[in-house]
Amino acid sequence: MAESTITKRAIADSLKLLTKNKAFDKISVKDISEKCGINRQTFYYHFEDKYILLKWIYENDLLEKYMKDVSFENWNIKLEQLLTEMTQDKHFYINTINHTENYIQSYLVVQAQKIFEQAITYIDVSANDEEHKAVSDSQRNFIAKFFAYGSCGILIEWVVRGMEEAPSYIADNMKTLKDLCEKASYDYLSEKFTID
Repeated sequence: MAESTITKRAIADSLKLLTKNKAFDKISVKDISEKCGINRQTFYYHFEDKYILLKWIYENDLLEKYMKDVSFENWNIKLEQLLTEMTQDKHFYINTINHTENYIQSYLVVQAQKIFEQAITYIDVSANDEEHKAVSDSQRNFIAKFFAYGSCGILIEWVVRGMEEAPSYIADNMKTLKDLCEKASYDYLSEKFTID
């Protein structure tokens, strides 16, 4: 592991420790630096601010690890793994989702929308060819945004309520929803129903 990555990980771990006893919005760069045993200049060398650090943690600990190679076949398994990982650091995820003024929520919606756009393209191209896609770019964007807000809303509510349900419960219900949506998509693409 590169020295820069080791330092970033140490800074991230320091923030995670601080969130056990202090709301994220009350934690300063000075607090993080002192907890990590570095000066603020070293912090700023690696991260512009604590929000960029937070984004780095979500990307590295969750999205890169569990969503990088997500597909229609494995998406519920990947989601369950991601949610299980979140339960391992429950205090951190509850704290940061509750105390970031929608920063994390907005970030997650953008990331989820990208994943749904890829999935819609996959279904569309699988059912048709590249020249005769049934879904326009604007339709794909709208549908992906709809599912991104819905899935992130469920995820955020689950976190805010204290992660009471098992990750498998959330993942299984999301899989059922995905299967129903996939069937509806195939019906739409095969002209069993139309949207005017």
